[in-house]
Amino acid sequence: MAPVSFSFPPLPVVIREVWQHNLEEEFHLIKIAAMTHHMVSMDTEFPGVVYRPANVDKRCLGKLSPVMNYQIMKENVNATNIIQLGLALCDDHGNLPNFGSMSQYVWQFNFSDFDVYTDLQNTDSIDLLKRQGIDFDRNLEEGIDSAHFAALMAKSGLLFNPNGSDFAWVTFHGSYDLAHLMKILNRDKRLPNDLPKFMCMVCIVFGRKVFDMKNMMKFCDGLYGGLENLSNKLGVQRVAGKCHQAGSDTLLTMQTFRRFLDIYFKQKSESGLRHNGHLLARFQCVLHGLEPNNYFDQFNGLKLNSFGDELSCVEM
Repeated sequence: MAPVSFSFPPLPVVIREVWQHNLEEEFHLIKIAAMTHHMVSMDTEFPGVVYRPANVDKRCLGKLSPVMNYQIMKENVNATNIIQLGLALCDDHGNLPNFGSMSQYVWQFNFSDFDVYTDLQNTDSIDLLKRQGIDFDRNLEEGIDSAHFAALMAKSGLLFNPNGSDFAWVTFHGSYDLAHLMKILNRDKRLPNDLPKFMCMVCIVFGRKVFDMKNMMKFCDGLYGGLENLSNKLGVQRVAGKCHQAGSDTLLTMQTFRRFLDIYFKQKSESGLRHNGHLLARFQCVLHGLEPNNYFDQFNGLKLNSFGDELSCVEM
């Protein structure tokens, strides 16, 4: 008789809500997960963009230089306070931590720093977050003190790794997300004065394996738009939470990135299919809108096409 094989559905994903009262116990779990889960995705929610250059037409904002983009981001991040931060960890097989339970987990940290009644904000952004279910009064009453979070995050093992190779960090259009996290890690809660110092700080804090899908998808045929559009294009569904909440968007970022790698960055080797590490290295520590000088010249019009699991590079 032929052996009978069973296939089990994936474990459901639960977003672990983190407040001041359970912050330390959740970081204890994160430290355990970090021993075996070395890919990290993150997302933040913040009060929106409050400063824009007065002398630049809105239609031209996407064409500004990286130096100008950084100055705009710096002013906005320095002037506003974080609302939420999402964190997801997965292992080499794409599994989220389950701690021996029947669920997989990601984290959503809710901060008390932002006061919706007094703090600087973009009202359209705040209205959107309210519609998506963020309770600003509860954040004020039960939310996390960012200084406490920063102290635990610095000791979590996820950051400041000397060899820079322990973890890969994944974002989508992640400059503001990384900047808000670095701001609360920095004792004076301000960002570096210029772009080179900021990118140097990114590499020190997160290591060199920082990937921004918004930057990477520019080199992939047929990909454009935001995270929701990209995930739909790649056939990835949102399986927990709502959009514009940090935990849910973090999870979607991780799952989309895994699918993105499988479609556009796999190559054949003697041992089978594997991710093209040499090509991936060209996208490390480059954030959309903050690209280094001559960054695009090195690609010579390179476009990546997907044909099943094979990688095709087409010179334009």
